[in-house]
Amino acid sequence: MSIPIASAFISYSHQDRDMVYSVAEALQADDIHVWLDEWDVRTGDSLVERISAAIHAVDFVMAFISAASVGSEWCRKEISLAMTGELADRGVKVLPVRVDNVTMPSSLKDKKYLDATGLGSDEIKDRLATDMHAHLRPGRTLPPRRVRSKSAGPSPVEDGPIRIVGVDAQGITSPRNDGTPGSALYRVPILLSQQPDQEWAELMEQNWDRPPRHTSMHRPGIGSVSGRTFVLDGTTLEEVEQHHLETLEHAIGRTNQQYEETARRQRAQQDAAAVAQQKHESQVASALERLNARFTEGTPESGEQS
Repeated sequence: MSIPIASAFISYSHQDRDMVYSVAEALQADDIHVWLDEWDVRTGDSLVERISAAIHAVDFVMAFISAASVGSEWCRKEISLAMTGELADRGVKVLPVRVDNVTMPSSLKDKKYLDATGLGSDEIKDRLATDMHAHLRPGRTLPPRRVRSKSAGPSPVEDGPIRIVGVDAQGITSPRNDGTPGSALYRVPILLSQQPDQEWAELMEQNWDRPPRHTSMHRPGIGSVSGRTFVLDGTTLEEVEQHHLETLEHAIGRTNQQYEETARRQRAQQDAAAVAQQKHESQVASALERLNARFTEGTPESGEQS
């Protein structure tokens, strides 16, 4: 299959080396430039610098997820770097590939992945190449919405202020329980009534860290927005029920209020700009009318001799 030239960084555990190398070689044969640590890192190179530079330079990061890679600190760092680049719109696209029956890392929870269980290297290559081709070509655009247009600027909600509607049971992780500090804690995603935009998300994370009211069990730094959920990464359901729920409601209330205030200010600025533009256009029209009238008065009539 002919696809545009592209580049790909492969994140993997060396325990999966044979399968990953077969896929990498097949991709190279399809004119995809593949970056692999054993191919591209030389003696004396800084691993951190080389890997970071490569991830920020490629089109795709293929993250091969297995029981071995999930436990690898290097793999976690590589995926974190890649997701940061993708979310910052730096051009990199992360393509997760699950190679055995393992729970996907939390950073990749909301991404569609290729389930490579039972697939050969050629089939994995073909499916990845197809997806890369789809990402490289312009996507289909939706037709305009057939609804009454709204004023520009942020609108806190299309369906009212954002509120808590439950807990995402499927997103709850398991505690490590290995005796280390914090090993009894786990990830609890709180479902929101709708998916917020980036501005609301940033305000909410700030308000969770510094809420208007909180209990002695409050834990700043564990909350983040992911899609339609506010994730508490480092707690328990009992703590959420007994301590964090009230803090969450206060933080969401303040976030909705701040977001609405920002929207009102922006609407006021837009209205003022529209009035100023209308006034300017009216002044221009009046001036043009006066000037054109003067030019007409000074122009000889048809047939008149100067």
